[in-house]
Amino acid sequence: MNKWNYGIFFVNFYSKGEQESSKMMNNALETLRIIDEDTSIYDVVNINDHYLVKKDSEDNKLAPFIALGSKLYVLATSENTVDSAAKYALPLVFKWDDTNEERLKLLSSYNTSASKYNQNIDSVRHQLMLHVNVNEAETVAKEELKLYFENYVACTQPSNFNGSIDSIIQSNVTGCYNDCLSYVANLAGKFNNTVDFLLCFESMQDKNKKKSVMIELNNQVIKFRQDNNLI
Repeated sequence: MNKWNYGIFFVNFYSKGEQESSKMMNNALETLRIIDEDTSIYDVVNINDHYLVKKDSEDNKLAPFIALGSKLYVLATSENTVDSAAKYALPLVFKWDDTNEERLKLLSSYNTSASKYNQNIDSVRHQLMLHVNVNEAETVAKEELKLYFENYVACTQPSNFNGSIDSIIQSNVTGCYNDCLSYVANLAGKFNNTVDFLLCFESMQDKNKKKSVMIELNNQVIKFRQDNNLI
């Protein structure tokens, strides 16, 4: 990954029965800080009820936009959405609940549209959301992530969820630390190194291990960027 960077997001929802569930996770991005220093972690700003809207119809909402620090991103929800983003060379945020095949298809559509609109996107860098569960026992990591997704669906989409949780798990990151890093590195290659990563560690039930993994990864990313004169 020649421009490796990452941020952290977490899902703002409650276990079933505790409190009212939040709106869709993608409209509930918030800042999560684990270190006081100014690191490579982005400020993730929550923007509710703001959308890119077609000029000819105020009711035709395409997709939410997301501010990460001072940069504006468009949530990649459909080919129409990424076409509109490409028209203005706006970067995308790829969703955590899409499969890698869906994400790559949307990236291809974005690139095609950018060419159609004569937009130079050489310097455009997208964000890709991934859930991460680090555990030497991969089966444990997958079970924790599965439980987490099941709770999320129960809170936010109890009657209209048509996806496959198992396929979503396959497009996120589980296993030992080195395997997780390799997965992310390989995924970056599939995206032609045009993406940075927004990672969520919430499903990890060992809180101390979760924090140590986040700090270790953050230090590794900072070192990588320093070694490659990226910061």
